[in-house]
Amino acid sequence: MRSWSRVVAALAVAGCSGSAPTADRITSQNSAILASSVASEDAPPIVFNTQMRSDIEVPPCETESEGHAQIQIFQDGRIESIVILNNKGDESVRFGHIHHLNPGASTGPVIWWLSSPVGVDLNLTERHIDVRQDGIFVANPHFASAEAGLAELLANPGNFYVNFHSDHCPGGIARGFLP
Repeated sequence: MRSWSRVVAALAVAGCSGSAPTADRITSQNSAILASSVASEDAPPIVFNTQMRSDIEVPPCETESEGHAQIQIFQDGRIESIVILNNKGDESVRFGHIHHLNPGASTGPVIWWLSSPVGVDLNLTERHIDVRQDGIFVANPHFASAEAGLAELLANPGNFYVNFHSDHCPGGIARGFLP
C-alpha cells in the first residue's frame, strides 16, 4: 500500500484556488521509462495537477463548487487519481471521469472512470468530497485499448480533462484540463 501523506500534504497546500495547473514535464526519457516493459515501484510516477472549475464546463454550470484533481501515471501504466471537491454549491455529485477531446471539439467521450462502481450515481452530498481511486478504462470511440489511450495521454495531455458531474449539472459540475 502506498503512503498518501506526501500527496495529501501537497494538495492541502495547493487548495482549490491559485495558479494555473502544473505537471511534471514529460520528456522522451520519462516517457520511454513508462513505456518500458520493466516496471519499477521506485520510479516516480508522472503527475498532472489541475484546478477544476464550473466556468469552463460545456454547457456552463451555475455553481460555486470547485475542485482539484491529481492524476498519477505509474510505470506499469496504472492511473491513480485523487480528486478533492469543495462542494460549495451543495450539489449531489454523481460520478467523475477523464475525458478526451479531439481538436475543435468542446466535449469528448469518457476514457477512464474516476469513481466506482462504474455507471453508478454516487449521490455524494458532503461539503468536502475526497475521491481516491485507480482509473478504470472503458472502451470508447477514441481508443480501443487502455494502452492506446495512455499513449495519447502521455503525448498530448492537454487534450484530456477531468470532469465530475452532479444532478444539478449533469454535463459537469467542475472541469479541469490536464496541462
